[in-house]
Amino acid sequence: HPVTPHVGSYTHDKLDWLRPDNIRDKSGKRASDPDYNSRTLWVPQDFLKRQSPAIRQWWKMKSGNYDVILMFKVGKFYELYHMDAVIGVQELGLAFMRGDFAHSGFPEIAFGRYSESLVQKGYKVGRVEQTETPQMMDARCKQMATPTRHDKVVRREICSIVTKGTRTPSFSEGVESESDSAFLLAIKEKAGDTANESIYGVCFIDTSIGQFHLGQFDDDRQSSRLRTLLAHYPPAHLLYERHNLSPRTMQILKRMLGCCLQDALSPNVEFWGSSRTLKTLAEGEYFSSDQEFEWPHVLKEMLAEGDSLGLTAKEDSDLAVSSLGACVHCLTRCLIERNILSMKSFTRYEPVDVSGGRKEKEGGPHFTTSQRMVTVKEGERENL
Repeated sequence: HPVTPHVGSYTHDKLDWLRPDNIRDKSGKRASDPDYNSRTLWVPQDFLKRQSPAIRQWWKMKSGNYDVILMFKVGKFYELYHMDAVIGVQELGLAFMRGDFAHSGFPEIAFGRYSESLVQKGYKVGRVEQTETPQMMDARCKQMATPTRHDKVVRREICSIVTKGTRTPSFSEGVESESDSAFLLAIKEKAGDTANESIYGVCFIDTSIGQFHLGQFDDDRQSSRLRTLLAHYPPAHLLYERHNLSPRTMQILKRMLGCCLQDALSPNVEFWGSSRTLKTLAEGEYFSSDQEFEWPHVLKEMLAEGDSLGLTAKEDSDLAVSSLGACVHCLTRCLIERNILSMKSFTRYEPVDVSGGRKEKEGGPHFTTSQRMVTVKEGERENL
């Protein structure tokens, strides 16, 4: 039964280890640590042991996906717990259910509408499904020597995570969504040959059509080419390597992408280097057909000529391939990497002052409207 909300007095509000000054990521780092990962959460084992089997499942999923609103399947309903339930009440107009811990939910038929609403508001949404029936659970427990109470619950798994920059045609289940392209963009930077100049590697994707754009370019001290890219392809979700971007670039991102969902990824672990990216793509059989592996043309052009194994990028493509790795990591987390990569749709991005506005190599971006492109210089954007 719905009850009057008492935000601030629920179980999760009183947990000492969830307080801002005590919170830790899954590896134990405090929020004050420069390498703190806000996408994960440390949950004490003694706390987990006291939870019901289903709520224990939820906390274990939340521990690895603290930045995701989990829509947790229970029978014919999706339920939201603890801090997620508060979001459901505040953003979706759901009602709190009775109990000491925050709890809200909705019928399964409404998933498309409610999840799309949260995604449009900038949240990440995880869909948690039951992956076995009660009968399958009973059979599994009978095969165990001494099943515990935590074994006696139907298995559940996260089957998708969706952000505004990782939506696919099947996501909304018929729900109308914004028609404009919503790009997932990864950026990597290194110092250029001249003081205050930068070299950028970029990868951006329109996941609704599976189109990858890869590029690497030198930029001036105002980062004019980067500004132009951000103006022409405004991302809905930005990925960058933690501690990698210069203060100037961070300021540009803050000014131009203030409302954009942004993730600072751990070097190598989440924002892969070019070699790890190429190795993962080669071993994942994303580009195989009839048992034959073949690199998409644009990626093949980015491989170092002397490397017969195809695990080294050319120097002028190293940052671009690394940025692709960050995108692949994100797509993998969202459980859509195979569908998107297997389309083999890659284009090489060139700054418009180099390409002259011509279509990108290997097919070019698929837009429904023509675009006239200009380079955006420092100070000009505010006067447009």
